[in-house]
Amino acid sequence: MDAELQEIRDFLLTSPDYAVLPEPVLDRLPKSLSVRYLRRGSPFPPAESEAADLWLVRAGAVDLRDSEDELLDKLGEGDIFAVPEDVDPLNPVAGRVVEDALFYLLPGRDARELRQQHPAFAERFDRASRRPVERALAARRTGGNRGHGVLTVSVGELVTRPPITIAPESTIRAAAERMTEQEVSALIVMSGDELVGIVTDHDLRKRCLAAGRSRQEPVGNIMSGGLQTVTRETPAFEALLLMSRQDIHHLPVMSGRQPVGLISTTDLIRHQGTNAVYLVRDIRRCESVESLSQVAGSLRELQIQLVQSGATAFHLGQAVTAVIDALTRRLLKLAEARFGPPPVPYAWLACGSQGRREQSVHTDQDNALIHGDSKDGEVDAYFTRMAEFVTDGLDACGLPHCPGGVTPRNADWRRSVSGWRKEFSRVTYTPDRKRAMLAAHYFDLRVVHGDAALFDPLRSEALTMVGGQPPFLAQMARNALRRSPPLGFFRQLVLVPSGEQADTLDVKKQGLLLVSSLAQVYAFQAGLTGMHTLDRLAGAVHAGVITRDAGENLCDAYETLFTLRARHQVDQMKAGEEPDNHIPPKTLSALERAHLKDAFAVIGTMQKNLRSRLAATGTL
Repeated sequence: MDAELQEIRDFLLTSPDYAVLPEPVLDRLPKSLSVRYLRRGSPFPPAESEAADLWLVRAGAVDLRDSEDELLDKLGEGDIFAVPEDVDPLNPVAGRVVEDALFYLLPGRDARELRQQHPAFAERFDRASRRPVERALAARRTGGNRGHGVLTVSVGELVTRPPITIAPESTIRAAAERMTEQEVSALIVMSGDELVGIVTDHDLRKRCLAAGRSRQEPVGNIMSGGLQTVTRETPAFEALLLMSRQDIHHLPVMSGRQPVGLISTTDLIRHQGTNAVYLVRDIRRCESVESLSQVAGSLRELQIQLVQSGATAFHLGQAVTAVIDALTRRLLKLAEARFGPPPVPYAWLACGSQGRREQSVHTDQDNALIHGDSKDGEVDAYFTRMAEFVTDGLDACGLPHCPGGVTPRNADWRRSVSGWRKEFSRVTYTPDRKRAMLAAHYFDLRVVHGDAALFDPLRSEALTMVGGQPPFLAQMARNALRRSPPLGFFRQLVLVPSGEQADTLDVKKQGLLLVSSLAQVYAFQAGLTGMHTLDRLAGAVHAGVITRDAGENLCDAYETLFTLRARHQVDQMKAGEEPDNHIPPKTLSALERAHLKDAFAVIGTMQKNLRSRLAATGTL
């Protein structure tokens, strides 16, 4: 066999569809194949193709779309496409070459002969011919259900009746009777045309019956004021997250200044089987680290439910972070009960993915602490004990200690207001590589619990400082370019070569963190205060730092990487394995691999653009 035919045979062995054939057949097969080259933009398969022709992609890429131009599949190196024997007029599939492509074509007559003689090959062939049509049918079946989950609907779509109201001077007895009569669990309290509060059945039990109040008192004495509200346009999932964070169970729905409805956690949870609100509620009731650990075990089930419900990266990250925030706050309350009231005001801070509200279940701790200035040595001792208790508690709840020492157990991450102000000034005015890495953490810090007035003004001051510090911005940009996406020159995925994670990709370190780093640099350039990666990218587009296409492409890349990682972790958990960030590309479909390559290519392009800008200014 000459060298060219041997190369073709070797490539056939890498195809799971051809590899099922016996070796003697594979030895003969290259002579039956023809080599075809199609330029980008060419229709696929070509018009002259015959039924049962089998196309094997040697290089390049092909998109397969349905009659509504929805992407059904993407063929890349090693994938096969079998021209259908019969075309379904109701579900036509049309392809187009999106990257110059080289194919090995097996004529239909030879493919039919192989199918007859080798059942395993026939099964692979039939699967290849059915897959695009099956995807088209699946898209049509699911298309009618879009928008019906809490992940996609607005609050207004779930409001089914006007709110039941009562005046603040009405009696508690009248409120109870009105709830019973209307079969509701809460009333909106209106003083004329003004919303002044809400009273729930829980308020009646806790603030009236348990407190021994007279039923003839005004209901205004037991109502809750200072209400959180939403509008009809608010996404239902955002309402659910707001309830989770605030531990509330009812939200007035407003149109301008007027309430037009009332939505409850029961409404939302009945509409979608997610349990973030229940988890937060259970966490707040825990009285020990042991009970918190038991509740935290349900966090994995939450991610499974959300992924199976089609949650976006934004929704999933927000929900998981809300639960981890609640765990942290409860541990801090338990710490205060154990060690006594804090000697000075303080705030517990989260950074990294928790600070940006982008967590999944596979995460560790990245925390810090700020406290009021004091010369009393006992102040630091108190917060050291608190930090040890809380971080040990988080570890018991399945959130390991930070291996990099980003923890308030470490004095570098436990500072007074003056100490943090000096530290922000140090990394801003005298930047180097190490300080830029610290700054990347510092500007992702977010108050989880405590006095936000200690930290938020300080962060705002620091953001104002960096806008006028070109050396700082340049160093942050250089740090964002230290690592490149794992994509080779010919768009092949560059995998971990050896060790326990061999033949995998770390989609967090090699993908998600690269997008987050770029977004942070853009945020500095635009003077943005937002922290979520997608918010930063949107703000950068609005400020003109990057183009709309670039921003949308990076958002799509982030969504792709986050979603693939979340699904990978769900598959691991359902298999009884520990979740991680390492995805073996061989477990992905051809379409998923193509999307993964596209995401890495986008990141690489944006890094190249940033590097060019640095070179043009002489700061690279």
